[in-house]
Amino acid sequence: MTQHQPHDVPDQDLTVTYASYPPPSVAWYATIMMAVLYWLALLDRFIISLMIDPIKADLGLTDVQFGLLQGIAFILSFTFFGFIFGAFADWKDRRRLIFIGVSVWSLATIACGLAQNFWQLLSARAGLGAGEASLNPSATSMISDLFPPQRLTFAMSVYAVGATIGGGTALILGGYIVSWASGLGDVVFPVIGSIAPWQMTFFIVGAPGILLASLVFTFPEPVRLGRSATALKRSGNGLNTYRDLLTFIRGHLRFFLAHYGGFTIAAGLVSGCVGWYPVHMMRAYDWTESQVGMYLGLTILSAGIAGKFVGGLSVDAMYRKGYRDAQLRWFGACLFLAAPMGVFGATSDSPWLFLILIGLFTALLTSLHACAMSSLNMVTPNQLRGAGVATWSTISGLAGGSIGAVLVPVFSQWFSDPTTAIGYGMATFMATAAPIAGVAMFVGMKPMRRALGSALYPEANAVDNS
Repeated sequence: MTQHQPHDVPDQDLTVTYASYPPPSVAWYATIMMAVLYWLALLDRFIISLMIDPIKADLGLTDVQFGLLQGIAFILSFTFFGFIFGAFADWKDRRRLIFIGVSVWSLATIACGLAQNFWQLLSARAGLGAGEASLNPSATSMISDLFPPQRLTFAMSVYAVGATIGGGTALILGGYIVSWASGLGDVVFPVIGSIAPWQMTFFIVGAPGILLASLVFTFPEPVRLGRSATALKRSGNGLNTYRDLLTFIRGHLRFFLAHYGGFTIAAGLVSGCVGWYPVHMMRAYDWTESQVGMYLGLTILSAGIAGKFVGGLSVDAMYRKGYRDAQLRWFGACLFLAAPMGVFGATSDSPWLFLILIGLFTALLTSLHACAMSSLNMVTPNQLRGAGVATWSTISGLAGGSIGAVLVPVFSQWFSDPTTAIGYGMATFMATAAPIAGVAMFVGMKPMRRALGSALYPEANAVDNS
């Protein structure tokens, strides 16, 4: 890679423009603890994907209804409470917000195991979304105050590894828990009554969160860097926060359109497909839950961790070489490489080829959140970062996560073979969404360089409407 110094961004050492970062030991400890909670969030969120068929059989659900449970039930609640937590994250103790959220989503996971019909399960999934809405705005805001920008993407990748481990653990542990619980048969509890194996699984994965929530109080709340006097005087007013954010977005509209659009489509692709991998393998290859849990879980786990570390280190190295659009440049290339691998994998007759190609697909796209969050927070002023992340999460969740989970079964209806229809539905989604998102990444590179030019000094980027 040759040295590259964009004309529209002054070349300077960013480390001298940021002061009062905590010691690396404190920063990394806090990041790892938040990654543990991210692991828990994804474990609780995706454990349901391994139990689609038994839950459908007990509650009489269709694939489309299950798509709604995995997507819109979670996302609508995640969206609404994300706006609230996003505003709070810009002026309240971010650790307390995370503690509240972890406690709520853990109780909601347990409630999933108590559901007796579609609407009760829908409500419990909504509670899960409400709790998880607290995590990303608060955690990514804190990480941006723990690390300078030339180290930020790798730090975000380490935090996001928690999500990868959560998704993989949901499959690995979930497969064993389901198999173990199935061997027990229905278990009778006092007051609750008879509990099916899939219900027992929700109880087991939900309960630890009530204790793990306290991890956030083992590290200090980091100092908020780069806040203007105007922002400090006006903090505490959520309406002002979102009004100022909209003003800032209008000033950098091309960047935000490309960023929100590209990463939203990519998020919909990833989240929309991953929830259907297990059921595809069980239907197309006649694998059991424990087989799927072990091999698919290990594939996603290893590919996700490797992809996040390689992506984070590569983006930070590109940034230090002068590529101020490194996050979009890297992820755009990954999208174009991932599309054919995903298509061939999802339509393969061999479960082992499916695992290899889906592993490569996962490794290439697993840097999504690290690239999205770090590029967004580098451009956005400190006093607007929580609201900014919440806004992006809302857009990517509503237009991406909720629709993506439903598009796979919708596309699958075009294909007649019920054993492979989900695979071809995923392939159709991959072939269309990945290139569109990739184009958006490349369109946004120049606007990002220009937007980042005004963000090099935090005080110069403060929004002041007074």
